[in-house]
Amino acid sequence: MMPELSVIIPTYEDWHVLPKCLDCLANQSIAQDRFEVIVANNNPSPDLPATLKLAPNVRVIHVPTPGSYAARNAALREARGYTLFFTDSDCQPDRSWIENGLAALARLRPIDRIAGEIELFPKGETWTTAELCDRVHALKQDTYVEEGWCATANLVTTRAAFDLVGPFSEYAFSGGDSEWGLRAAELGSQIVLSDATLIRHPARDSFAAMAKKARRLVGNFHQHEVLGTFEKRALFSYLIPTRNALLRTANDPNLTEAEKLRVFVFQYRLALVKFAECVRLRYLSRTPSRS
Repeated sequence: MMPELSVIIPTYEDWHVLPKCLDCLANQSIAQDRFEVIVANNNPSPDLPATLKLAPNVRVIHVPTPGSYAARNAALREARGYTLFFTDSDCQPDRSWIENGLAALARLRPIDRIAGEIELFPKGETWTTAELCDRVHALKQDTYVEEGWCATANLVTTRAAFDLVGPFSEYAFSGGDSEWGLRAAELGSQIVLSDATLIRHPARDSFAAMAKKARRLVGNFHQHEVLGTFEKRALFSYLIPTRNALLRTANDPNLTEAEKLRVFVFQYRLALVKFAECVRLRYLSRTPSRS
């Protein structure tokens, strides 16, 4: 029986969190035989953990080409469903994620992209400074939708959209979702936010995790500068957070004054990471880092 839809999950060094994501998919409110799950293993080795258990509708493909967008493209080539659901291996889809995503697409035709809501949660009972910073600034689907795109941590779309727009660009380790989404918007593809199409995403809980993400973002910006699609930023502009980032922190109603101060300091530390990465890319090694 041909599946009605395909769920695509890239994974890289995330075997420890993938089982929770798969458990959430095994507990969806729609029948399992209506959808397939394709896990794109982006690790250098094709070997799977001995403890990994896969439901009958789940399969793993090995994609040695580095980058989550290369992994998603490979899974797209394997996908048999007309409707496509994208999430990440550390995400936890709500039980009605697929059902509500399908309903949103059907209700909003000819709109062909649904940006599902992303709810961040902390690792422990209290939010670390890193987690607060991530909560304030990361995965803001409502803001992204206003710009014409959304994060692939929660994207629902159709095969026809990819036939129109083409695959994800694979030249960078970060930012491919915005690049693809803006390309789609330019071609007339419409996108809306669906609060009911919900996944939960762990907030990055350490400075190291946030710095890793910051370096990837700078690498994406650098690649755009090389290609000429972005105007080259002044090197020293990386030394301070952007005005919008500072205002977002200052105006966040869910932060106490003490928490805002902690996040401000944290942002300045991340700015130093971005500055150092920009120096490395422009004057030392021109190869963006994945870690």
